[in-house]
Amino acid sequence: MNFWNAIVQSNTFNFAVLLLIFAVLYKKLNISDTVENLKQQIINKIEYAKLEREQAKQKLSSAKKLAEHLDDDIKQRLNDADKRAAGLSNQIIKNAQEQVKLIEKNVKNVIIGEEKTLSTQLSDKALKASIKLAKQKIIKTLEENPKLHDKFIEESIGEI
Repeated sequence: MNFWNAIVQSNTFNFAVLLLIFAVLYKKLNISDTVENLKQQIINKIEYAKLEREQAKQKLSSAKKLAEHLDDDIKQRLNDADKRAAGLSNQIIKNAQEQVKLIEKNVKNVIIGEEKTLSTQLSDKALKASIKLAKQKIIKTLEENPKLHDKFIEESIGEI
């Protein structure tokens, strides 16, 4: 038993058992395939990173090309916007002038119509005032000269 205790407690024996356990685990776990898979995954990730790097370089290059012409593009768009704004403002001014002309024409027509209405009303009032004055003058004349009254009656009868 002492011999067995001496073997079990020795570092060499423990080391040999550990190597045996590692050998069994190595065969059982197939570490070489796992390491190979990990290696392949790392290679794939490196290749993918290289591909992304190239794509990023291309995007950067195209962005630089766009940025080179950005000032010219902005100036061109501002010029186009100025031209459109000028055209729209001219159109608005033209439309406003046409509207003013139409309003002036309508105002003139309304004024002419009102003048005609007032003229007609004044003519009617003047006519009525003239008739009233003529009637008053005839009455006054007949009151001053009663013989004329008889003469008008005879003339009226004669015309009938």
